[in-house]
Amino acid sequence: MNEKSELSDLAGALLRGLQGAPEKNEDYARVAEYAATIFGMSVHAISPVLFHENVNDIMIFFRGFVKYCGLAIGLSDDECIDAFEVFFVEITGLPHPDAAMTFSVLDRMAKTPEGIALIKAGQMAAYDCQEGHIAKATAALSKTLGI
Repeated sequence: MNEKSELSDLAGALLRGLQGAPEKNEDYARVAEYAATIFGMSVHAISPVLFHENVNDIMIFFRGFVKYCGLAIGLSDDECIDAFEVFFVEITGLPHPDAAMTFSVLDRMAKTPEGIALIKAGQMAAYDCQEGHIAKATAALSKTLGI
């Protein structure tokens, strides 16, 4: 059963990679650029070693951040996923087909209890930004990951 799920995820990633990147409309771009700014502020104090050890968790945290921001400006859940994909490609610099494969792995990880908690923490950080608590929001990543 698990093998079928993995094959389904792989097929989904391949299909996503073949479909091409989501159209980078103005809303996706705004959310991605804002999240990228907070991302930079959040990871600047994290050592490269700790960053690489926690990169998947960091990306899942920012998936929650992007989702909160997207919903706040009226994007649907599916559009928030597309906005996260734009953010992810922007942050990693991966070509879309390679990013789609990694995105699939992150999607699977995001559905675990740990992933759900990271997404909620990312959403809370976005809420803190909305309330003007930027320092608290940028510290949330390190606090959530315990680094």
